[in-house]
Amino acid sequence: MKKSLLIFFLLLASFANAQKPFAIGDTLPSFSFQGQFTKSYTLAQLRGSYVLIQFWASWNEESRKLQRSFIDPFVKYKDKRFSNGRRFNIISISIDQDLTLWELALKKDNLPWRNNICEKNLWESLLLQQLKVFAIPSNYLLDPNGIIVKVNVNADELDEFLRNL
Repeated sequence: MKKSLLIFFLLLASFANAQKPFAIGDTLPSFSFQGQFTKSYTLAQLRGSYVLIQFWASWNEESRKLQRSFIDPFVKYKDKRFSNGRRFNIISISIDQDLTLWELALKKDNLPWRNNICEKNLWESLLLQQLKVFAIPSNYLLDPNGIIVKVNVNADELDEFLRNL
């Protein structure tokens, strides 16, 4: 009886941990993606750069406003050589189901980065599940080693962080 109870609590703790979002200090698992106009990449291929992974949807104005606010920091730091990193990248991951609405939002928002991905499965997206994303807008800022250094930053926090590197 005690052994069964112990196994039950270990499984429950394991499940609870699997549902917990990633936090500062964690390393995101690598995933593959194809930007809107670019060839396929993996997250691991961007090691050596700071990377903001932004989650949004065309129908969520708060997430679109946050994403547009990252335009200035992106333009400012995309080619900067940091003391411990070579540049700054943004990967935008949408949970839109309708590719036409996603493309219209990208065109209207005029985002300068090319790593725009549409997962097409709303919350059923395997990538969102793998990255433990449960809300939009949300984001992770990774250092050149792929370690999360900020969670859910806004544009001012991002600019201050990158400026002080």
